[in-house]
Amino acid sequence: MCCCELAFSQGTFRNDNISKTIQKSGRSFINNRNIASVSIGVYKDGNTYTQHFGSVEKRKTILPDDETIYEIGSVSKTIVGYLMAEAVLDGKLKLEDDIRLHLQGQYPNLEYKGKPITIKHLLTHTSGMPMFLPLEMNGVFEKLDESVPGLYLEMEKAYDKKKFLEELKEVSISTNPGTDYAYSNAGGELIGHILETLYQQSIDALLKERLSAKYDLNNTGIKLDSVQKQKIALGYWMDSDSQSPSQFNSLWGTAGGIKMTIVDMMLYAKLQLDKNNPVVSESHRLLYEEGNTFKLSYFWRVWNDKYGTSYNHHGGTSGTQNWLFIFPKYDLGISIITNQSGPKTPKLLSKTVKKMLKQLTKG
Repeated sequence: MCCCELAFSQGTFRNDNISKTIQKSGRSFINNRNIASVSIGVYKDGNTYTQHFGSVEKRKTILPDDETIYEIGSVSKTIVGYLMAEAVLDGKLKLEDDIRLHLQGQYPNLEYKGKPITIKHLLTHTSGMPMFLPLEMNGVFEKLDESVPGLYLEMEKAYDKKKFLEELKEVSISTNPGTDYAYSNAGGELIGHILETLYQQSIDALLKERLSAKYDLNNTGIKLDSVQKQKIALGYWMDSDSQSPSQFNSLWGTAGGIKMTIVDMMLYAKLQLDKNNPVVSESHRLLYEEGNTFKLSYFWRVWNDKYGTSYNHHGGTSGTQNWLFIFPKYDLGISIITNQSGPKTPKLLSKTVKKMLKQLTKG
């Protein structure tokens, strides 16, 4: 296994503890079975550090770097949550709005015993909507075999926004919205439709106007240009030696279609740590609690422990997985992205970040 270590830092400040922590974590990570490469980013006290390990293609020496673009999967939802928080502050909608106020056509099915699905229910996965639309896509990722990436792509290509909105009329809600948590990519895509309707702009246009242009996230988007597409790191599903295809994104891409570099991810982490940004504050506002530990804001999982109140989200596709953590108490953001996807990868990602967190918050 080859190992490449590249550091990117804003300014000339250097923290050897951070650099050594990333190096140790990256080397350990790529020693795990099936892992081809990993990119790790840390934002701390106004400085950014990124390092890259391995090869983006198995059995080759193609080193990832700060220009490598990754599919970030469901971490996209937190970015979309930011756009929704801005829409709330803009007065475009309210969290308690019946979602049908922002849909064309009749959807009498999007309620349960007279209680409608609201915007807040979509943002907290408590709407009662299915995991996926099309409905036939549900269960695809439960198949732990090589057919998954190709089957998922085939279903994506056969679907579109019109079919989504038609099938939405067939969704059956069986519990009171707002009571039970059930993760829903379909709900995430529906938010994309609502945002485009509110602003009369595409999601990519909104991303460019409200994020990329303001915060220099220059390699972030859903529909990338031809140059950017050449920099996308394809990944691997399970123990396959064949690369998974890139996502087709026939819908809005708001459930998990955003792509970005680790540098852009760190700029996004910096934004999420801006205590003076009203949109960030709104997007971190607690919207749902279940028991003592399960808490959600605008798609963010909210956690409280000795490290203070933190925010995190995992994302995965059929070829990549990543996890982003935000720790305001320490002005710290950590992201780790790998071009390998499988049921054991999330635990490996979180375990790595926990070890890093312990080192980065010492003394």
